[in-house]
Amino acid sequence: MNAFLATDLTAAQAEIADLRERIDFLEWQALSMSTFAKVMERADIVLFSMDPSGVTTMSDGKGLERLGHRPGERVGSNELDATRGTPAHDCILRALKGEAVRALVEPAPGVFFDTWYMPLRNENNEADGVLGMAIDATQRVQADRQLALKTKVIEEQVATIRDLTSPIIKVWDEVLCLPIIGAVDTARASEMMENLLESIVREEARYAILDLTGVAAMDTSTVHHIMRIFGAARTLGVEGVLSGVQPSVAQTVVSLGIDLDSLRMVRTLHDALAWCLRDRKTEAEKRARLPWLRRAGGARP
Repeated sequence: MNAFLATDLTAAQAEIADLRERIDFLEWQALSMSTFAKVMERADIVLFSMDPSGVTTMSDGKGLERLGHRPGERVGSNELDATRGTPAHDCILRALKGEAVRALVEPAPGVFFDTWYMPLRNENNEADGVLGMAIDATQRVQADRQLALKTKVIEEQVATIRDLTSPIIKVWDEVLCLPIIGAVDTARASEMMENLLESIVREEARYAILDLTGVAAMDTSTVHHIMRIFGAARTLGVEGVLSGVQPSVAQTVVSLGIDLDSLRMVRTLHDALAWCLRDRKTEAEKRARLPWLRRAGGARP
C-alpha cells in the first residue's frame, strides 16, 4: 500500500516572494545611495539641515570646498548668527516659519550658490527645522555679469556712433548745425529732434542748419522726418535751413511730389551759414533802428 504526504507551501511561497521584494528594494536603495554618494563627491553641491534654532545638524557635499569647508565641519554652528545681515539670514528665517525659499546667495566673496531652503515638519505638521540644497552657480553668475557688461559696452558704443553720425555743432553764435549721414528712420529722427531741441534751448540758438551732404538717398519717410524736425524747431522760434541736397536726392524728392516750399533750401553748408549770418545781421540792424524796442526789451510800448 502506497502512502502520500502533501504539504501546503502557499504561505512559504508568499514569504519568499515578500523576501525577494525586500531584497530588490534594498539593492535598489544601495544602488541609489551609491549613486547619491558619487554625486556628492563629484558635483559642486551642498546638502545641509538645521534644527529649529538654526544650528547646523548636517553639512555635506563637494561644494563645501568652494567655501573652504570640509563635510561635517559646520555641524553645531548657528547659521542664523553666521549669516546675520545677509540675504541668507532672511531665507533661513522664512524657511523656519514654514516657507519654501529659493535664492541666489553669496556665502563667500565672489562665490555664488543657487540655494533651496525647505522647511522640515514634525508629526503635527509644524516647522521643525530646515533642509537645504545649494548648487554652485559662480560660473553662471560670472558669465551673466560679463554678458551684461558687454551689452552695456555695446549700447554705449551704439550711442557714441549715433552721436557721431548726428552731432549738434555750434558753428556760430546762435547758429547750430546738424549734419545728417545715412538713412533716417523714426527712432533716429526722434532722437535727432530731441537732441536738437535741447541744444537750441541750451545754446539760445536762433538758426538751425540741417546738412544733407552725407545723404546719398532719401525716401518719403526721411523727408517727412526732416520736415517734422524743422517744424519742432520753428515752434521754438528758430529759423531752419536745409543744405547739401544731392542731385540724386533732389530727383527723388521731385518724383515723389513732396512740397518743400515751406523749407529754406540752399546748395552748401557754406551758403547756409552765410544766409544765417546775413539774416542775423539784418535783424540786428532792424533792432538798432528801433531804440524804443531796445528800451522796452523787445516789447511794444
